[in-house]
Amino acid sequence: MWQATAVGRIGSRHSGRYPFIMGVKVSVVVPVFNGGEWLEECAESVLAQTMPPGDYEVVFVDDGSTDATPRVLDALAEREQVVRAVHLPRSGGPGGPRNAGVEQAEGEYVYFLDHDDRLAPRALERMYAMATRCDSDIVVGKVVGHGGRGVPKSMFAASRDRADILADHLLGFLTPHKLFRRSFLRRHGLRFEEGPAWLEDHRFVVEAYFLAGTISVLADEVCCHWMKRDGRAHYSARRFDPEAYYRALRQILDIVDAHAEQGAERDQMYAYWYHSKMLRLLTWPVLLGRPVPYSRYRWYREIRRLALERFPTSVDDWLPLSIRVRSWLLRRNAYGDIARLAAAERGLSVAADLEQVSCDGAALVVRVRGRLAYADGRPVTFRRVGDRLLWNPPCELRTALPDEAFDASGQIGDSRLELMVQNRHDKGVYSVPTRSELAFDTDVGAVQNVQQVRLVGTARLDPATGKLGRPLDAGTWDCLVRAESCGWGPQRRLGGSAEYPAGKPPVDSTLTFDGEDGTFAAKPYWTGLGNLSVQVTRRQTSRPEP
Repeated sequence: MWQATAVGRIGSRHSGRYPFIMGVKVSVVVPVFNGGEWLEECAESVLAQTMPPGDYEVVFVDDGSTDATPRVLDALAEREQVVRAVHLPRSGGPGGPRNAGVEQAEGEYVYFLDHDDRLAPRALERMYAMATRCDSDIVVGKVVGHGGRGVPKSMFAASRDRADILADHLLGFLTPHKLFRRSFLRRHGLRFEEGPAWLEDHRFVVEAYFLAGTISVLADEVCCHWMKRDGRAHYSARRFDPEAYYRALRQILDIVDAHAEQGAERDQMYAYWYHSKMLRLLTWPVLLGRPVPYSRYRWYREIRRLALERFPTSVDDWLPLSIRVRSWLLRRNAYGDIARLAAAERGLSVAADLEQVSCDGAALVVRVRGRLAYADGRPVTFRRVGDRLLWNPPCELRTALPDEAFDASGQIGDSRLELMVQNRHDKGVYSVPTRSELAFDTDVGAVQNVQQVRLVGTARLDPATGKLGRPLDAGTWDCLVRAESCGWGPQRRLGGSAEYPAGKPPVDSTLTFDGEDGTFAAKPYWTGLGNLSVQVTRRQTSRPEP
């Protein structure tokens, strides 16, 4: 049984459930196991919210920690009126603590946060405002990954009052770092699987997505910092069991089957897990055509078994180009070719040349030319065969595949180059309105019918609207260039060129604009490494004469 420790709003320390507390808008539920040094940082971020303390609460649920975490949480609950500590016997997974936290919660909405993550100061205020305005069952606030945590850019390309699971790429981020209406969770009996379960967050979130009346996405402000910590004693830091892991993935596919009819919609959903949890992982060393060591071979064997069992070839239509080729190879049990292809693609980047940087009075205008290139500098190339454009793999494949496996004709037209800006302080990245043009350079390397994609992007960065319609905050904003083509999406810092060397100012102008709390100036400049950035500062208002 769990025990709750609380203090403050009712005046005394007690165990058991709180009496109903009126006016709590958001309950932040934080499962904790051996929180260590990161727990304090997490707690500070939640306690620093701009939402008034009476409007939110924090429920820390300790899952049988063996370090000082229980004492730290009890002391925190004694000191802070918005904090409660719940103590559970060890369950071995975050699902049980999250369920207990929801049972304890009094908020209209619940937000799930891990003990080594951080909330941005305005996170609860902004997400709750969107939830009430849109009558949302779920609000997905912008998440930034750190330490290798990947968050799909497409999911936060724009704020959405009513988001669509497929069109707005909601399957790209299935951790529970989201705001859920508590009555919605109760009405549908939504709970996390408890104990040392695999993919318990995917099962919970996917079911919630299907049942929600309205899902909203808040993309114009960072809400959560999703951290990957070295040496963290986290739940998933246990010996990987491929059989158990892919049994859990089968259960997720069963949820999809229960809500999506067989056909293109289901195939598109299946493609997410086929790509991210199966094909993308096949990068291990190879010996005699098999992954090594043996633990990796067991992993590969389970992936192939599941692919043949649950993923029809029609799912391949929704895969990025090179991942689709890996699917063809997987079905032919050609792991050696998969490993060679993955190694040859590693380090693929965008080679970018700055063609223009200027000011048009209100905005910074940047024109960039780019192409995709492998790590060794070779361009990504295609060959024209009849009316098809076929990808030339960067390495020799020993397994014969039909031309349709390499056909890029249906994806190449969506290629684009865009400028983005990244806040150096909170790492939030925002797309800048960019007009992108696609062209082909033919006879690459004097080889007939071999072509490479050339992309040109012209962006207009208005600091008054640079954060998806909102003004840029004070601080340093780094300019990035990103190329998207056939599922590849490399990005890099935007540097100077022969025409625009880093030795002289990129432009002579300073842009002045009205921000949310004053007047600001935006000054483009070259960094010490020769990259383009913009410094935004608050303008000092002159004092009236006495």
